[in-house]
Amino acid sequence: MKIRLVYLLFLTILCALVLPASKNGRASADKTGNTGAPGDDANPNGTPRTCSYCHFGAAAPTVTVRILDTAGDTVTTYVPGSQYTARVSINTNVPSHTGFGFQMIALRDSGNTDLDGFSDPGNNTVNNYKIATIPNGRTYAEHDNVSVNNSVFNVVWTAPAAGTGPVTFYAAGNAVNRNGSTSGDGTAATTLKLTEQSATSAPDLADAPVQIKVWPNPVGQMARLEMNAVQAGQYRFRVVDVSGKAVWQHAQRLGQGTTLLEVPAADWAPGMYLLEAVSGSARQVVKLVR
Repeated sequence: MKIRLVYLLFLTILCALVLPASKNGRASADKTGNTGAPGDDANPNGTPRTCSYCHFGAAAPTVTVRILDTAGDTVTTYVPGSQYTARVSINTNVPSHTGFGFQMIALRDSGNTDLDGFSDPGNNTVNNYKIATIPNGRTYAEHDNVSVNNSVFNVVWTAPAAGTGPVTFYAAGNAVNRNGSTSGDGTAATTLKLTEQSATSAPDLADAPVQIKVWPNPVGQMARLEMNAVQAGQYRFRVVDVSGKAVWQHAQRLGQGTTLLEVPAADWAPGMYLLEAVSGSARQVVKLVR
């Protein structure tokens, strides 16, 4: 019993010392990851260490991660090289919880290696998060100071290159009462898995936003697209290489029926590319070879 009391006293003192720095993010201030992901900071017994190591005493909030496409729709698969919003939401039923924080990382399922796909928006005041890299090379998105009365964090995430396979997001969140200590706070952690959407897993042509034929394929100096729009509307097109880098982008309003478009490809390096067509929440992907 005495040992337990001593341990709790030690933990309380330690958290009191760590708290002022941690309000700016654990990766930024303490150079550690506490999302519960494999390879993150661990407790003495080997279990993952999350925010609950210091923040405790109140009912745990509900922490969720959702991945949204450019239309704002939730997705369960990713298109290599495409940009998404990784949204962390912290919901609490404790009225005194008026401050919020989070930390998140996305790892390849194969080897649990860091994808490093988060982007720094460059305006932490508006976006209420930042990017931080710790000495072992892992990069996290986390809160920028305590987020007051705002429990939703929208992080820009770019999907990895084709062939990466499934990825998992690990996130931990705090709901705090801002009393200057860690008592009365609540924490929780969660995960979310996305699978890779390959060219063969794209929607059937009958359900696609636009039916696309490419010739020649392999392409030469110029790729010619024959696009048959299911319905008139605004369409966005993008070609990405295997690293996820966009080599061509185009937006155009198409009338219903067939439209021809030429895409300059002379500067593309030899290899495989993915042509993505998006209209609203519908997406079509076609494989190209240069």
